[in-house]
Amino acid sequence: MLNWLDGRATKPGAAANLLRGLGSGEIALTHEAFHHLQPWRAASHLRELLMACGLLPSIDKQICLLERWLAHHLAGITEPDHAQIIRRFATWDILPRLRTRAERKPVTPAARTFAGDQIRRANAFLSWLATRERRLDDCGQADSDAWHAEHKQASR
Repeated sequence: MLNWLDGRATKPGAAANLLRGLGSGEIALTHEAFHHLQPWRAASHLRELLMACGLLPSIDKQICLLERWLAHHLAGITEPDHAQIIRRFATWDILPRLRTRAERKPVTPAARTFAGDQIRRANAFLSWLATRERRLDDCGQADSDAWHAEHKQASR
């Protein structure tokens, strides 16, 4: 623990800086705040310690990793409408399924990867529609058929 705090295990002083930010209120004691902290490994470790101590509600580690990835993925989507659709898809479909699964047993890294792939594929579909000058609310069966015909099964 001392090595981690004084920076020998991570970037110099990273853990101390995170703890200082939590203590001063600069960093909120929420899972959402931890999605954006850097360096991410130190933040992830600190989050796990805080959950173990009961200071943060316990959530599945793989869900934490997916939520962190999702925040960065959404930030990289340049089309605001696409980012909003993907955020809704992840919030109302992907994450609830993973949380339900986590209630029965821990989510596996493979399940997290699959969930991220679904989000990436949805984003690819929206981008593909845009190249055809179509929007999701205009998408019809012909568009879906064309997508399936043009893309291998693993990428659709």
